[in-house]
Amino acid sequence: MPGGWESEIVTEFRAVLFDMDGVLIDTEPHWKDLWRNEVFPDVADGEPSLEDVTGRSYTDSIPDLHENYTLAKEPQHYVDLVERQADDLYAEAADGAPVVHDLFDVVRDRGLAVGIVSSAPPDWIETVVDRFGLGPLDLCQSAFDAPGPGKPEPDVYEYAAAALGLDPAETIVVEDSTNGVRAAAAAGATVIRFEIGVAADAMDEATAVVHDAAELEAVLIDLLDGVQ
Repeated sequence: MPGGWESEIVTEFRAVLFDMDGVLIDTEPHWKDLWRNEVFPDVADGEPSLEDVTGRSYTDSIPDLHENYTLAKEPQHYVDLVERQADDLYAEAADGAPVVHDLFDVVRDRGLAVGIVSSAPPDWIETVVDRFGLGPLDLCQSAFDAPGPGKPEPDVYEYAAAALGLDPAETIVVEDSTNGVRAAAAAGATVIRFEIGVAADAMDEATAVVHDAAELEAVLIDLLDGVQ
């Protein structure tokens, strides 16, 4: 097993759910630059970190930044900033992850459902699915269309599993951010932590932490095949 990891999972999985940013498309370096260079310098009180924003809906994280750290401008200014960058980022500027995209067929070939669960708005998800030919999908779940709070709370993963007629424990989730991992784990999913081009840190909530797409494929297949 990669990295000496051994599965302790006994559940029969019925779906694999992928986060989008940082997993299917390499947007995180662009977003981190925006937060560090154009948003955080406008903070009046305290020192925000990327964990305050990464993996979360920007419509949640920006008001929270304003409340907790006091931004120089009104939250809508920063919302508009994010949305302007997104137009080019998802359509062209950010690279995809073809090896990860190929895992959709690995999941389909085993007769499992495959879906995307993201904090991004539905139209951004649709752009990525169309651009990289990721369909057909059994589920495209945006946190914008799910009731309850977004990541790191479990609601969006609970809602996504229910939409498939499943318990979250019947799902494997591939997530990159700490907020996303915590959300999926709190819902009861088995979580693989992976981020494009980054050696992600270990987390207690993640069943496995992998450092490249090849290792992700190996761990995912072992889980699906019930390797102990």
